[in-house]
This record gives sequence, C-alpha cells and structure tokens, in this order.
Amino acid sequence: MSTTWESIEERERRVRGSRTTSAMARAQEQVPEGKTLTEAFAQRPFINRQDIRSIARQSYERPVVSLYLNFSPDRLVRADRPVFLSVFSSLRHQVLDIRKAFIDALPHAQRLGVPEDLREVQEFLESYEPAGERALVILKSGSQLNRVMPLPVRVADSLTIDADAFVEPLEAILEEQHRVLVLDVSMEKTTFSIYELGYEERIQSVSEELPREATDAFRPDKEERHRQMHVIWQFKAAAQLADRLFRERDCDRLALIGEEIVVKEFEDYLPKALHERIFARLNLSPEDGPNQRRSALDGALAEQRKREEEAELGELGFYQGHDRLASGLDMVLAAANLFLMRRLFVSNELAVPGYVCRNHHYLSIAAGSCPFDNQPLLDAENLIDELIEIARLHGVDVMIVEQRQDLLAPYQGVAATLVTAAPLDQLRAVSVTSS
Repeated sequence: MSTTWESIEERERRVRGSRTTSAMARAQEQVPEGKTLTEAFAQRPFINRQDIRSIARQSYERPVVSLYLNFSPDRLVRADRPVFLSVFSSLRHQVLDIRKAFIDALPHAQRLGVPEDLREVQEFLESYEPAGERALVILKSGSQLNRVMPLPVRVADSLTIDADAFVEPLEAILEEQHRVLVLDVSMEKTTFSIYELGYEERIQSVSEELPREATDAFRPDKEERHRQMHVIWQFKAAAQLADRLFRERDCDRLALIGEEIVVKEFEDYLPKALHERIFARLNLSPEDGPNQRRSALDGALAEQRKREEEAELGELGFYQGHDRLASGLDMVLAAANLFLMRRLFVSNELAVPGYVCRNHHYLSIAAGSCPFDNQPLLDAENLIDELIEIARLHGVDVMIVEQRQDLLAPYQGVAATLVTAAPLDQLRAVSVTSS
C-alpha cells in the first residue's frame, strides 16, 4: 500500500462511481411542470428531446393547444400591438372554425377548457417580448401541459387543437440542429452540459480533491506525483463519462472549454471516436457570463455550419448533371407536390407569399383550389415556411442556408435533390399547373 496514492475508501468510491455512472447519466432530471405558461417559461426554457417524446406519448384530460408562431422582423414592429398578436388571432379564428365539430363533441368540462387555454395563450403573448429568437412554440393543456419554447430557427405558423400535442415539426427541427456535449475542463473538476438551439443544460460533474501544494522540502517530487495522479484519475473518469453521455444523450459534436494546456492534456484521454467529434476548443475566463459563453459556442457552431454548407452545396452540380436537381421555386414546389424531394436547400432570406392546402400538403404560388379535394387554397404569408414544414413532415433533410448563401444564389435561393432522376419537362408541367 505504500506505493499507492489513495486510501481504500477512495478506491472503493471510485469503483462504485464507475458502476453507477451509466445509470446516473440515463436518469432524467425531473423538473416540476408549471401550472401556467408564465410559470413554465420561467422554470425551464431549455428544449429537451426526451421531454418532447414524453409529451407526445402522454394522454391529456382535455385537448392540447399547439401553437407555432414565426417572428419575422416585420411582425415585431409595435404600433398598437405587435403584428404576431394579429397573426395568432387569425389562426385562432381559423382553427375554431375548422375544429368546431371536434370541440362540440367534447364533454362539457373539456369543451369549456379550450377557450380558457386559448385565452391564456393570448395573455402570455400580449406580455411576451421576443429577444432575438426567430419563432415560438407553445404547448398548452390546462395545468397538465405548459411548455414555451423560443427557437432561433423559422417555423410555419400553425395552431392546432387536438387530443395530442402536435410535436412533429419541433422534433424535425431538433433533428436538424447540432446537439453539443460541452465539457468545462480543469485539473480538479470537469463539468458536463448539453448545448442546443441556444440553450444550455447542466448535467453533472466529475471532481477530484487535489492534494495541497508540496510543503515538505524533502519530498517535493513525491508530492507532485501524488497531485498529478489525482489529475489523471479525474481526466480518465471524465473521459469515460463523456463517452457515455455523448451516446446516451444523442449528441453529435463535442466542445471543450478551459485553459489551452489543460484541455490539450485532457484530450489524450478521450476515445478516438469522440476525439474526432471535437469541433471547438474555447478558452473562456471564469468571469465570462452566460452571454459571452453563448456567443462563443454560437460562433463556433456558425463556423461549423459554414463548412457543412460549403461541402453540401458544392455537390449540387453533380445532382444537376444527373437530372436529380430541382432549382428555382417553381421547380422545387413541383418536386414537393410530387413528394420527390430528398434534400431541400433554402436561403435563410427567401420569403414569398403563396397558397397551401395543409390537409393534402399541396403548395402553389397562385390562388386556386386544391386538386385533391377542390377546396380553396389557404393564404400563406410565407410559402417558404410552409415548404420547409411539409418537407420536414415527410422526412426530407432540410438545410436552411445562412453562411454561404452565395453558393445557393445560382439556383435562385432554393434547390432540392430528388429521390430519382425526373425529366425536367415533367416537373415544369407540374409547376405550370400549380401556378
């Protein structure tokens, strides 16, 4: 025992930790559900994929109100009230008309709950002030379900009243985003968190109590080795936990934060597969607040996004040469209406009014009737948002291009790779019909 640096108690604690780490990582933090939208927003603005899956599976005592609201710049201009309040009012009138038969058939208590929930959503929106987000998602069912989720990405406006929460667009949005495992590394402690869509959720930490600096002039080397061994134990435990959390939390990128020399030494303990997922090494000061931290992570993600856009947009010429590319809005809408899209690329700045049949996922630039049920097409303030949502619902990979829009400009700001080669004249014929 004279050759070891830890006591038997320390050794047993370390062994117990290795056995329970996986269970600890899988255990989800239980957050109390707010009884109102205001309470829910104050308690937990972070988006958790496991929570969304749980919401989708749960049964509710009364119908669920699901609101997706876009915050384009023109909607934030205040006159008497923000434009997005008028958008919500219009959506509410539409859904109450469309779902009248469903609501009238509900038991008395559930039927009375629908206007109560809509009124609370209205009151929440009246006091809500967007702070840079592009959209807002609200899920509401009495006191049983209250979630408010600001998003930095665009969505198509929609309001549904149904027995289940409408979470498919939100799930698709999350699948498109990078989910980052963030490690704050120091010699005595490593802290783990998840960063996604501008929000960070602290998970847990691994720490090691380091021995004091050497005070015995006759044993400085021995004391330093003792101290270094504790650092190694901490690094090894943190690397092992990082590997588990990365897989169990469905992460796809890794960011390391800490002093450069410490981070570099820690990397040697990471498994090769995890080491290859590092996309950012950030040296942030302990005095840096959450805004600086978010800015640094978002900046690193923007650079990662730029590289991805360059790689994927660079392949469009190949697909075009093999008749598997629809470019320009008319051709892309034709491909969407025929369900031929495999991958959709859209400029973040593209916005075009149009018309849509949400029941049959039919899109058109011109007014008219849906060819499937002959019902009038609904106005769409931005047809691009409708295109993106329909693409997501059909499992199409969507890339909203922000960093390298110049590479998409030759395709008029929108393009789609196709599941199979399609004669361009056939697509043109479809586009003429839909126009």
